[in-house]
Amino acid sequence: MKKITAIAATGALLLVLAACSSGGSSAAPADTEFSVGVTFSDLSNPVWAELVQEAQSYGAEEGVEVNYVDAKSDAATQVTQIENFIQQDVDAIIICAVDSESLKAATQKAQDAGIKIVGYTQVLDNYDAQYLVDAYETGYANGEAAAEWINENYGDEDVVEWALMDLPTFPEIIDRANGIKDAVEEIAPNAELVATNSALTAEEGVTNAENFLQANPDLKMIATIGGGGAQGGNEGVKASGITDFDSFGLFGIDATQIEIENIIKGDPQKSSISLGGGKAHGRTLIDITSDLLNGEEVEKDQFMPITVIDESNAQDYFDEMFGG
Repeated sequence: MKKITAIAATGALLLVLAACSSGGSSAAPADTEFSVGVTFSDLSNPVWAELVQEAQSYGAEEGVEVNYVDAKSDAATQVTQIENFIQQDVDAIIICAVDSESLKAATQKAQDAGIKIVGYTQVLDNYDAQYLVDAYETGYANGEAAAEWINENYGDEDVVEWALMDLPTFPEIIDRANGIKDAVEEIAPNAELVATNSALTAEEGVTNAENFLQANPDLKMIATIGGGGAQGGNEGVKASGITDFDSFGLFGIDATQIEIENIIKGDPQKSSISLGGGKAHGRTLIDITSDLLNGEEVEKDQFMPITVIDESNAQDYFDEMFGG
């Protein structure tokens, strides 16, 4: 397995947002050229919530009117949302799928109507372009950071217990979790996975961390597949009574602003994997969509950057991305 190393940080990351409603639309600028519908699987994910907000504001600058809706993890709702966008005669639809299989007919109908389809994170069957995570390698980068921390702090112990917050709803997230597990197993062979549970939101992360530690008081590390679980997990570890933060490691993916702040403060979270962040993704998706609509040549499958953020670069990263 190849070693994942940190690459130059790109994009901008999470700002603390008010909770998104089930949908919203940008005010159409006077020179609007295109209308774009955006349907997301679940906007309780803080990274995705920021993405749609940025897509709206950046789209308005670029002459693109953006209307977003939240499928709230319901596949049938998302199909209806796509059909509604078709009826509205939008120029393009950006989709973060609840269940890609269930969208085959709807996305084909949209393409038959001349509507461009842009996928995000989840692989679609019918699409014009996609912006994807290299899921396994992202997970491996996270697991590698966690395993190296175990070796540095508990390398002499026979068994080091750890837990995983996964999200087996999506095939790509299963790949991400598998990458984490493979890296930990390969690099820290004394690590033993003793607990797993799914986490998308910070609330779920808090609950999981508290439950993990109550059931496994010797637990030394938690890895998560996303920023929501990491943000909540950091608070759950502290709420469980752990005060020696050097003795416990939590490792996340998404590099939200809160995650980076926690790393800088010396909290239980020790690193996170940046994939560019919600704000940068919102801009990238609008750029991809605009290029498609303007008839420009667009690479069909595009992938997010993988950047490891830890105590060695967290402050510089924070200053660059959040203005210090």
